[in-house]
Amino acid sequence: MGLFDYSKYIMDQKLLSIRDTYIIRDPEGNELGKIEKKLLSIGPKYTFYDHSGVEAGRIEGKVLALRPTYSILDTNGNLIATLKKKLLTFLGSQYWFENPEGQEIMRAKGDFLAYEYQITDSAGNALAHISKKWLSIRDSYGIDIIGKADRYLILAAAVCIDAIEHERHQRSKQQ
Repeated sequence: MGLFDYSKYIMDQKLLSIRDTYIIRDPEGNELGKIEKKLLSIGPKYTFYDHSGVEAGRIEGKVLALRPTYSILDTNGNLIATLKKKLLTFLGSQYWFENPEGQEIMRAKGDFLAYEYQITDSAGNALAHISKKWLSIRDSYGIDIIGKADRYLILAAAVCIDAIEHERHQRSKQQ
């Protein structure tokens, strides 16, 4: 089976790594692939690799945007979706995903501070549940994908939301 053929994933973030690196595993702990952040770039850039080291997709964040915005790309650099975060919210964060035509295709809802949230389609049907394991030495996420939801898009969403929430948490600690 390939990287995007599972319905349950464990995504571990390496702690002692020069760059942000996530290891993607199946529920039995077998490594399926990894996601690496580019060391030097204008804006955050992540690359997905399958277990044999072949590129499987990319994520590019915008630096000079009013709100956190990430483009999720295929291996040819074609836009699949854009993740956006609502700027001013009083009760938590709000994330949504748009297709290349600008139509909302998914939304993330839940407790992002506790890394416990759900991804739904535009009609509100559950596509995935993402939960952080708090008793882990490193950041570890359980990702449970429902039905035929796009596995790559769900895994990419988890990485984008993690990056935004970590940055937001770091900024709040400095103030």
